[in-house]
Amino acid sequence: KEVRLRETLLEMNHRHKMLGVTDMVWNHTAYNSDWLRDHPEAGFNLENSPHLRSAYELDAALTQFSRYLSDLGLDRMVHSVADVDRLMDGVATHVFKPLRLWQFYVIDVEAALASVGDAWDATATEQLEVEDCDTLVKLSGDARTEWQRTYMLGDRAHAMGTRFGRTIDAGRTAAMLRALSSDGTKDGALAQLRALLDLLNLAYYREYDADVATAQKNIGERVKYERLDNGSWKFGKPIDDDYKIVDPLFTTVDTREDVNDDRRHLANNGWIWGGNPLDNFAGAQSKAYLLREVIVWGDCVKLNYGTQPADNPWLWEHMRQYTLGMARAFHGFRIDNCHSTPIELAEYLLDEARRTNPNLYVIAELFTGSESTDRVFVQRLGINSLIREAMQAWDAHEMSRLAHRHGGRPIGSLALDCLGEPGFFTDDAHGGTRINGIVAPLSGSLPHAMFFDCTHDNETPAQKRTMEDALPNTAIVAMTACASGSTRGYDELYPRLLNVVHEHRRYAALDDPLKVGLGAAKAKINRLHREIAAFQEVHVHHESDYVTVHRVHPVTREGVLMVAHCAFHGASETASFENPRLYGTSATAEFAYRLRSAEGAKPDSSSEDDGILHGLPSTLEELDAPGISKHADSRGMYTELQLPPNFGPGSVLVVRTRLVDFKPNLDWKIRTCADEVVAKLSLGALNAALFRCDAEERDVIGDGVYNVPGLGSLSYCGIQGWITHLEHIIPNNDLGHPLCGHLRQGNWALDFVSKRLHKYARVYPQLDDLAEWFDERWALVKRVPNFMVPRYFALTMHTAYRALVRRALSLMPGDIVGRSRFTNQLALTSVQMMGYVNSAGLRPTSSAGDCSMSAGLPHFSTHHMRCWGRDVFIALEGLLLVTGRFDEARDHILAFGSTLKHGLIPNLLDSGRFPRYNARDATWFWLQAVQTYCMLSPEGLKLLDTPVERRFPDGEAFVHWDSDVAYSKSSTVADLIHEIMQRHAQGISFREWNAGSALDSQMRDEGFNVDISVDFASTGFVSGGSQWNCGTWMDKMGSSDKAGIRGVPATPRDGADIEIVGLQKSTLRWLAELCRQSIFAHEGVTTTSGSQITYSQWDQLVQDSFEKHFWVPLDPSDDVEYHVDSTVVNRRGIYRDTYGSSTAWADYQFRPNISIAMTVAPELFDPEHAVICLHKISSVLAGPLGMRTLDPRDMRYRPNYDNSNDSSDPLVAQGINYHQGPEWLWPTAYYLRARLLFLHKAVSQRQAASAELTHALRTVYHELHANMVNLKHHISSSSFAGLPELTNRDGSYCRDSCETQAWSSGCLLMALHEMAKLELIVHEALALQPAD
Repeated sequence: KEVRLRETLLEMNHRHKMLGVTDMVWNHTAYNSDWLRDHPEAGFNLENSPHLRSAYELDAALTQFSRYLSDLGLDRMVHSVADVDRLMDGVATHVFKPLRLWQFYVIDVEAALASVGDAWDATATEQLEVEDCDTLVKLSGDARTEWQRTYMLGDRAHAMGTRFGRTIDAGRTAAMLRALSSDGTKDGALAQLRALLDLLNLAYYREYDADVATAQKNIGERVKYERLDNGSWKFGKPIDDDYKIVDPLFTTVDTREDVNDDRRHLANNGWIWGGNPLDNFAGAQSKAYLLREVIVWGDCVKLNYGTQPADNPWLWEHMRQYTLGMARAFHGFRIDNCHSTPIELAEYLLDEARRTNPNLYVIAELFTGSESTDRVFVQRLGINSLIREAMQAWDAHEMSRLAHRHGGRPIGSLALDCLGEPGFFTDDAHGGTRINGIVAPLSGSLPHAMFFDCTHDNETPAQKRTMEDALPNTAIVAMTACASGSTRGYDELYPRLLNVVHEHRRYAALDDPLKVGLGAAKAKINRLHREIAAFQEVHVHHESDYVTVHRVHPVTREGVLMVAHCAFHGASETASFENPRLYGTSATAEFAYRLRSAEGAKPDSSSEDDGILHGLPSTLEELDAPGISKHADSRGMYTELQLPPNFGPGSVLVVRTRLVDFKPNLDWKIRTCADEVVAKLSLGALNAALFRCDAEERDVIGDGVYNVPGLGSLSYCGIQGWITHLEHIIPNNDLGHPLCGHLRQGNWALDFVSKRLHKYARVYPQLDDLAEWFDERWALVKRVPNFMVPRYFALTMHTAYRALVRRALSLMPGDIVGRSRFTNQLALTSVQMMGYVNSAGLRPTSSAGDCSMSAGLPHFSTHHMRCWGRDVFIALEGLLLVTGRFDEARDHILAFGSTLKHGLIPNLLDSGRFPRYNARDATWFWLQAVQTYCMLSPEGLKLLDTPVERRFPDGEAFVHWDSDVAYSKSSTVADLIHEIMQRHAQGISFREWNAGSALDSQMRDEGFNVDISVDFASTGFVSGGSQWNCGTWMDKMGSSDKAGIRGVPATPRDGADIEIVGLQKSTLRWLAELCRQSIFAHEGVTTTSGSQITYSQWDQLVQDSFEKHFWVPLDPSDDVEYHVDSTVVNRRGIYRDTYGSSTAWADYQFRPNISIAMTVAPELFDPEHAVICLHKISSVLAGPLGMRTLDPRDMRYRPNYDNSNDSSDPLVAQGINYHQGPEWLWPTAYYLRARLLFLHKAVSQRQAASAELTHALRTVYHELHANMVNLKHHISSSSFAGLPELTNRDGSYCRDSCETQAWSSGCLLMALHEMAKLELIVHEALALQPAD
């Protein structure tokens, strides 16, 4: 048989190009399946599923009730609801009452008393545990009763398998009663037990009553449907053995062997309205059969697979062989009732089938009622198409919703492939060949649909709507962008659903199918469906009784438009319909039909009993073509369609459409030449093209960011501002986005993009080419209909964006640029932060186009607030050196160096006009940047010999920038470094120039005094500051009069700050080494006492002092070995934040500054102490994105920064807690670098074997990358395409933070640079290891 079947299917395929798909029925079998007689265990019988016994007894009683209905004085015919009510009274009296199903629920009190009495008398009576006794004493009321119930019965689930099957544990119960009995007598205890059992049974009786009520209701509702609905096969039939009151839920099979009756009674299959398809409703946890919730298929036995082959080996193997046979013969499977098929079984059988037929096409009948559940089945089973039914629609509006839902993308959809980036894949089928290509993201969509106008399970249009609706219904289905299907008899207009079990008539042999029913129209509709398969863009419109579907090709823009006048009940011949206007489009008529019923619309009476199936008499009328006329209005040219005469319910028309004056190669044209026009752009020009916040734009060209109605202002004026939204819009095809609506309304956005570039061409002339590239494309885009503008705007912008990004990355040759999407995103923040503004150059008279680094956007973008000494040099290593931007890094080093004054690098540069020197740390970060520059740049140590013109020639007195004295003297970079070291060695003490409210309106007068010194007598540490100023990066000054904190720093950190000591040590180590190599001319400094100390000696002094003065040991008994004040220690196993603060407890605050010192001067730290501290930082300070700036255990910890807080609370008012808990991002990178240093060192010391070492190093590497997951997510979703300055508690958004901060990105780039070195070590180690 299988061979003949395969031969037939092959002939169908070769001769008629037809594929064979078979119905796969796995969850049930016919009640008379021959093999079921030998294997009744394949079903749910009363032996393997004893919980079904109560349901079976009810089912059998209902069958008896149907048989003896007349004997009970009840009418066998049902004509009304009153008849149903009388029947249900009879069911209650003659079925439920004598069945006494309550016995399946309750405890047999008398039997329980007897068994407990025996246990009481036993010599070895159980004893109640002490804990259980205590629990009993403590509990009372319902809680005590519930505890007793669980103790006596256990927590096993109760199955309805036997009467009085709910039993108690006699021994445990006796033990409990002995503990509870007041008189200690058996009779007293049993009396107490009787009362308790009656109380427990009360709940079980209530459960029984509720279940009986549900079962009776379900029986009644089923009787109403089957007996009073003329669409039911039992309508008008008597209640008897053939047409029972309800269909039996069980089948009794005639087995070949004489077996126990319990094995022969098998549960029938069915479905449950609103049930969870993943639940087995025949399982022990379900009462669906007893409650008569199963809508049964009386001819089908439900199969009992369990969840794995071992649960029913014969059945699984039998179905496997059946499935393999079908897979060998057929091209595809239609899984019948997939939603009620055990998903484990379906997975197993499909896996087996695909081994035989890898190209098996799988369609599923899946009606779970839940998209999420559908997704589970589709994903686990690899379903290709889901069956969907048009006959489920109840009106024209719902019909339009189904058409929209089941296929295609909206007309004017965005080109997803424009998001593609160059990539590759490895072809394993061809020896691992690397294939280059474009990698584009996938777009999420609903599972593919096979949309049926009517299935064999659906009532026909004549039953559910009207016969005339058969034509518009099938036309709408054919116009959806998915697979379509139908059933035999639909085109012939069968009057009603065939009952496949009871139908005995044959199909009619048709001489000419095109002349029957819908034949001629259906043929054209089906041909059209195949022809427009590539027309994947769809617009569906509903208006009164009409549904319009327009399918369009996404490239050629050719289309087909269909208008259907639905014929649901009540459809009007003159329903309102506004003639479609197709803007920028021409149209030509294709065909139009109307289906009309013949008089009476019933089959000929002479043919009713001829044994042949016949359709309803009908007329398929060919209508005139629609009126097509061309017009114009303010929106441009349009074509108007006018419905032909007699276009009443049951009509459809089709026209072909084409965009007028449209270039089919527009997609190609837009994508051309982008790389060529950006090939000469500098990084400064790229900054103008891609970025520019509002303040930067106004500073240079006088315009601001673009504002999109309903969306607000863009983050950037440049293309990144648009891309932020387009990267959401394109993959989600979000044509309803406010930006898309704005683009459809006018061309303002297009003009803005090119006009600003023309303006910037005054600064960067090469931008004119890019502006003209846009102008050329906008001219073409402006000619397309407005609904197409979002598509081509997005395509143009993304094409330009990708070209600009490629150009930017090509100009940054750093070793980590291009390694991953994340490193590229971070590298682009270098372009983002480095730009030209008129008001803030590196020098007072910078040339147009000279770039300076913004500390953060949008807050620090122009004027004196743009360039900060510490921010620039913290960020410089990553943003400029790691990205290979050595020239810009050099410019910043020299520009800040030129303003050296009092031995300090300025905190605020102000283009060198009025720099401010209120930072103790900016100088040390500058020195670290110089050191890193010399190490990474091609110029190397030659930088030290570079002359620098001095803004303040004597390094002390203020002179105006435009005076003749300014810049009249030069020093080399080496001289500047030595001057810094010398000034610190001799002590720095000055009052800020122009001190007073004009300089800083918040600071108290004494705060303008700056004092810095070095304690050469003991530690060699640089110390400074006071309680009235804040000279480190934690520089928030109080400003609230209400809270009494104006002029009071939140974090003065006076004394020796751990990060400054670390930076100082790094510089001393470097200078000492340069001196040893005779590269640095100055061997040391002169102290305030006049003595000489070399850099090497100073370096050693700091080295010897650090651990003693900063480590806080885990064990308090070790405090004597360190300079620790035990009375103010808040946390141990850490390094102090400062040493020598005027506020003793402030020294011991736990802050993330430790990791900065660990990174730049790891030699200062005892490795074991460092690892302990790093674990503390990880568990206490590390947040999702940033580092908590203060230990949450600290009494001043306030993690949420709000600069507008106007309270009187001195710990939060006006954002005084800026560095008292909010989570800053840039220290995260130093923490990762510190972990890398010390874990690498620890692992290398502990691991002897190279294989173990390599594995351990790889673990470290992956752990570090795992710490960056949230950072990767953030930069990808940030509207500013950067990493923020800080977050509030646990990574929550802080509105007062800069959206993108230079040092946040720069420090992370430097960390990735260091991690790349570890990756190289690992790879080299792997290469050296012998192969297995």
